[in-house]
Amino acid sequence: KITEGLFFAGEVMDIDGISGGYNLQHAWASGRAAGKAAAEYV
Repeated sequence: KITEGLFFAGEVMDIDGISGGYNLQHAWASGRAAGKAAAEYV
C-alpha cells in the first residue's frame, strides 16, 4: 500500500461497466468490502 489506512470504494474508483445496474452493483459491493476492511484495520 502507498498510504496505510486509506480505502477507496464506489464511484471514486474508475470503472466502466455496461448498462443495467452493474456500476451500482460495483459501488455497493466495493463499499461493503472497503467498509469491512476498514473496520478490521481499526
